[in-house]
Amino acid sequence: MLKNFRSYQLAKELYQALQQQPIKGYSRDQILRASHSICLNLAEGARWLALSKKDPPSASGNLQ
Repeated sequence: MLKNFRSYQLAKELYQALQQQPIKGYSRDQILRASHSICLNLAEGARWLALSKKDPPSASGNLQ
């Protein structure tokens, strides 16, 4: 499911690229947590979208 999700793939690439950067201290922690959060949020959104397609009547209220 996520293999074809371009935004997720780009977010994952960003996270991996940021891991390689020589950022130190609090800034490194903050940017890695933020970029990881983007990946998790996109994955969660994709999951909800997939669930809503399986059962539109009940899921549509959750997405609004």
